[in-house]
Amino acid sequence: MNGQEQVDSPSLTIKLLRTIGSPFAPEQKQASPENKKEALELYEYATKNKIGLAYLESLKNQERLEEFGLKRKYEEEKKKHDVQRVTASRISELFNSHGINYAIFKSFMPFPATPNDVDIIHFGSDGEFERAAELMLKSNYMEVKGEADAEQRMFHDARNGNLNPHPKEKDMYDVDVYHKISASYVQYLDKRKLEKYVIGLNTSNNKLKVLRPEAELVAIIIHSIIPEMLCTLFVYYATLYHLEKMNSEEIDRFIDIAKENNVTFPVRMHFSLVAELHNAANGFVPEKIEEILAELGNETREKRILLKNNLKMPHKYSLSTVIRTLLEKGKEAEFRRSAVKQMVYMSNPKLTKWIIYNIIWRRMRETY
Repeated sequence: MNGQEQVDSPSLTIKLLRTIGSPFAPEQKQASPENKKEALELYEYATKNKIGLAYLESLKNQERLEEFGLKRKYEEEKKKHDVQRVTASRISELFNSHGINYAIFKSFMPFPATPNDVDIIHFGSDGEFERAAELMLKSNYMEVKGEADAEQRMFHDARNGNLNPHPKEKDMYDVDVYHKISASYVQYLDKRKLEKYVIGLNTSNNKLKVLRPEAELVAIIIHSIIPEMLCTLFVYYATLYHLEKMNSEEIDRFIDIAKENNVTFPVRMHFSLVAELHNAANGFVPEKIEEILAELGNETREKRILLKNNLKMPHKYSLSTVIRTLLEKGKEAEFRRSAVKQMVYMSNPKLTKWIIYNIIWRRMRETY
């Protein structure tokens, strides 16, 4: 890749990436919106890509929030971020005190960001999963029933009188507890292979159990393809910031985790997109990304689509990418069993209708 592959004029994606910057290019001066109109347009674009807070933090560092009329938005975004951290801390404290075997994942980012909710992997047995759910119900959590519950249960932290959970709209009080990491019943990651990567994360007043960055990054990447089918700039920055902190041993472990979980194709597809975006915005591909692509190989299909769409983000993964990801997962016996289970449960017309609706909806939407 080289600079000649960039689009002729800077797209919104490039303007946004140059405003936020890259951890691999700390010496490069961050760009700034030309005027208030562009600043607001970029904020809307950043929000669609789940990086509204990161964008506003960059304007704060440039001391331009008030000039662009975005100081209040920054305060709102920061409050949401802080509230969600409290949500994660509270559920961790509850689980820690009762010996629940868990790990928070896809929820604590190495850059300023507020995910849709707090996601937790439960590593225990079926009975222990039920016990954890009952514990939450007795501890001021409300269960949120979806249209077709499968291998996870959704809860809403009702602290401070927040008594209005919505099954389709996530907020910073929501906690999803995964008994299996699946889309409906189709298991896209085996939690037993991830349990050995759980570590402790010390916060100001609590210790949270999380995945090692190498395993966390694999989970974030795969989740963007199955079930989301979208690559957002949230995933782009999660990749850059996690990777920038990894040493050679950790990068090797990341590659091993991808191989162990039979997700090498989606990982190299993802890194091909990240490489293209970083090169377009910063004029080079970080050495660590090149190292991963050299080991796993490069993919050009999604990159060509990205360029054809003028680097528009979020990038919608093609159905062929989703299918190839599922085919690679088919090497796992546990995945095959979950796929059979999915087919059995789809004899229920209600679940079949829900699955079809969700696939169509995910193919049509621009963000999540």
